[in-house]
Amino acid sequence: RIAKFAFDYATKHGRNKVTAVHKANIMKLGDGLFLRCCEEISQLYPKIKFESMIIDNCCMQLVSNPHQFDVMVMPNLYGNIID
Repeated sequence: RIAKFAFDYATKHGRNKVTAVHKANIMKLGDGLFLRCCEEISQLYPKIKFESMIIDNCCMQLVSNPHQFDVMVMPNLYGNIID
């Protein structure tokens, strides 16, 4: 549901890209499922670009190049890390 909300939000507010933030390389079950769901939902929104990013890199990118992000969707833990 959160992935659908992110894409609906992007559509409603004229945003062009949704970035899914995860740690699926380590947290294979939980974050792997989250990432697969985001990828599935992204197929329903062909006009919105979708990308995924590992949380470690995301934190670095937020500092070095924050303008690359438009809408970000992530599990609660990573939202707590970023904010």
